[in-house]
Amino acid sequence: MAVTLASTMLGKRPAVLTRDGHGTRSATQWGPLQAVSPGHILSEPAADGEKNGPGTATLAVDPALWPLDARDLVVEPGTGRQWTVVTADLRKHSAAPVLNWVKVEARPYEAR
Repeated sequence: MAVTLASTMLGKRPAVLTRDGHGTRSATQWGPLQAVSPGHILSEPAADGEKNGPGTATLAVDPALWPLDARDLVVEPGTGRQWTVVTADLRKHSAAPVLNWVKVEARPYEAR
């Protein structure tokens, strides 16, 4: 297990990107849940109600989910919570690769 002090299980649903009539790429659907692995929610934004939205969460994700791209979903299967990836950075440990992890900045996602 790469994420130390894991407190939950997190999985990945890759974004399926499509283009509209103007050529703009967007994620309108996501693939099936993949590679559920131990993870940790490092920080969550304050409750929704802020002027500019709910802010971002920071997640520690197992490298088994790598690569994670913007617009992919990170899912917590136990609760059904989902986050849309904004950025993902593979953090490599120079002395012990078993301690590699992925830092994910993400926004809460609610299906409409």
